[in-house]
Amino acid sequence: MKQSWFVLADDLTGAADCAIGFAKNGMVSDVLFESDTAAVTDAPVLAVDAASRPLTATAAAQKHAALLERHYRKGMRLYKKLDSLLRGQPAAETAAAIRTLRRLGGPAFALLAPAFPATGRTTVNGCVLVNGVPLENTEVWARDHSYASGDLAAALKPEGLKVRAVLLADVRKGAKTIAAMVAAAMAEGLDGVVCDAETPEDLASIAEATHAMADRLFWVGTGGLAVPLARMSRPEQGACAVRLPQSGHGLLLVVGSVVKVSREALRHVLTTRRIEHHAFTAGQLLDGAGPELEARGLAVAQALAAGRDVAVEIAEVEHPDMTLGGALAASLARVLHKALESAAGLVVTGGETAANLMAEVGIHGIRLVAEVESGVPAGMTLGRFSLPIVTKAGSFGTERTLASSLDFLKAAINKGELA
Repeated sequence: MKQSWFVLADDLTGAADCAIGFAKNGMVSDVLFESDTAAVTDAPVLAVDAASRPLTATAAAQKHAALLERHYRKGMRLYKKLDSLLRGQPAAETAAAIRTLRRLGGPAFALLAPAFPATGRTTVNGCVLVNGVPLENTEVWARDHSYASGDLAAALKPEGLKVRAVLLADVRKGAKTIAAMVAAAMAEGLDGVVCDAETPEDLASIAEATHAMADRLFWVGTGGLAVPLARMSRPEQGACAVRLPQSGHGLLLVVGSVVKVSREALRHVLTTRRIEHHAFTAGQLLDGAGPELEARGLAVAQALAAGRDVAVEIAEVEHPDMTLGGALAASLARVLHKALESAAGLVVTGGETAANLMAEVGIHGIRLVAEVESGVPAGMTLGRFSLPIVTKAGSFGTERTLASSLDFLKAAINKGELA
């Protein structure tokens, strides 16, 4: 199969929630971890987790440039995934993509559309809103942000990028108007445009206007814009169901995200489902390997092997240290090494947590198959062993999303088919 789309993301859940749109449209879509350079795939849609969310702007830019050098080929369509809450370093990464594509002779004009209406993210006057609230006034922004506000053009300016806004009124004039504005910006030598969008229909107009411009531009957005672009792409083979074995083992739910919506979703699971609960504090995980941690990891594995569902979390604290995320995720992955091999399926929230868990047991990626709800994909792991998995970005969903994800996997396993 010839690869036709390359999705480059700053974390695992972002790579998956973009690529799932293509999988649902009938294009085989694989998500690979950047850390596993030996992993290969011939899927038409390749999504790579750059694991750059926690990096400095310079390091994130270098990582994106290196991955483009490694994976991008002329003729591919590039989708640079950015976080819908502008976490990480999307401005530096976009600038690096433009510079690298120019060097490689690829299309170096950026069409930026960060809206994801299905998850409450919209863009008005070039600024990101979350459920109608300016991004800089949200709980997630207070904990983790790189810029002064949710104004994307302002974030791009220090990177030397010259962009123009395509405001909502112009977007709603339709694809011809959008295409003319994009072409005019190209003719003026600008680096890109930032498009407003409040609805899926707005994003569909943007996709319609620009889909035929793949030889002149690349897209920078979330899972929202990926959906209509996928619809307009020619599928190379029909979507297929995956057979699942009946193991009798339990499901493993792992919550590593500190975002409020994920914690509320965990509490909903604990109060509405029969599920064994294990919480690990930051102190316990940072102390490293020891008999107590090893015993607790073994207890989780034994519960799963006995058919009991288990929820594991990195315990919530009032003021989390965001710099410890990688170390905590890596330590939890080591604790759960045997547990993951005993699970019938995995539901995990938090991209860094998901990537560490799977890498620890020799899994190098995910072949996407279905979607629990918008932005919450399901698939089969690739690597040393295969099991069904649902990944959820920490900030996506409602209090019911994790419960729905467990129900989705349980129903698929009982049916013997993921579809």
